[in-house]
Amino acid sequence: MDTKVKGIVLKLIDYKDADKLASIFTLTEGVITAKFTGVKRDKAKMKAVAQPFTFAEFNINQKGSLRTITSADIIDNFNLILSDYNKTICGYIVLDMIKSILPEQKREEDIFIHTITALKNIETENEFIATIDFILKFIALSGMELEFFDSKYNYFDVITGNFESKNGQNKKEIDKNVYALLKSINDGQPIESNEITQKRALKFLHNVLYIKFGEDIKSFMYI
Repeated sequence: MDTKVKGIVLKLIDYKDADKLASIFTLTEGVITAKFTGVKRDKAKMKAVAQPFTFAEFNINQKGSLRTITSADIIDNFNLILSDYNKTICGYIVLDMIKSILPEQKREEDIFIHTITALKNIETENEFIATIDFILKFIALSGMELEFFDSKYNYFDVITGNFESKNGQNKKEIDKNVYALLKSINDGQPIESNEITQKRALKFLHNVLYIKFGEDIKSFMYI
């Protein structure tokens, strides 16, 4: 059976002598695994397609549980992300979150659209702000939206991964600059901030993701 599907390559691993298995986040089927045949050979036609960040319409042949990519029309490959260190790390945070957190073959159309938008924003705008925005929306679209409070002191529950306006057991006070930045991005009006605060906000969200989803996203270690 042959099908067409739009998707973005998240990760590849070597398979047999010349093939690669790709994790692809698709619009209609969620995360799937498909094989690129012969792409490890020097003159392979789809060598350029079999790369992380490739957004394409894939032609896929399926026999039983095995999917093989027979051709692809590239829509975007986000070249500017890979031309800058910080943008590359932020881009991989997005890809690694999808690969690590979302189950296979579960349609997540809203998250897919948000992912493509986030990668374009990382490529063309402030990569740290764009990544923070992606993470906050990802959490919300997963049904775990963070509630922000307008109070002098704000706290973080290290058990639930939620914000609290009152101190108590398992609560830690949040850096005011980090909290203000997160709230402003969540409200759609990012405030002026420096790179140090933006990186602290990302590292803080790494903890939130770990608590809420139980996954340690390795790309954060490079921030």
